[in-house]
Amino acid sequence: MKKDPTDMYFRRPEVADAPFIEKLVKDSPPLDLNSLYCYLILCAHFSRTSVVACDADAVCGFISAYLRPDEEDTLFVWQVAVDKKYRGKGVARSMLSSILNRPTPCPPRYLETTVSPSNIPSKALFSSLAASLGVPLVQSVLFSADDFGDQRHEEEVLFRIGPFDL
Repeated sequence: MKKDPTDMYFRRPEVADAPFIEKLVKDSPPLDLNSLYCYLILCAHFSRTSVVACDADAVCGFISAYLRPDEEDTLFVWQVAVDKKYRGKGVARSMLSSILNRPTPCPPRYLETTVSPSNIPSKALFSSLAASLGVPLVQSVLFSADDFGDQRHEEEVLFRIGPFDL
């Protein structure tokens, strides 16, 4: 039986979630897998701007995000991962909305992320978010394939969405 996203709840990540997040990302190619230590830091230091989606059984989605130190009105979304059983049900969009709608003293006016050209689902997610908010989406290359040196990695295109007032 497929789960409905309405059976889920969203919350800030906790340190205990890090191993489950690492496994979720590992099972979600083409996402870049980071170390467990990285996910521990994200859960410990960036929980205010990140989110996990949970059902009764487990973590089934994760977004890591942070406010850019050089542009404090900009939320940078680093990774979006959704368990394959839940994809195509609006979970990623609901997680983004939960972050953007959290009460904060200074709500972000922009959202940025990078997307590799072959990541069609992410391109669709962020394009539809901009359209639904009625704000511009500007794309530019942030990191070229050459920036990754000997690693075989596509360029990373910066998506900048906003300004918006939530």
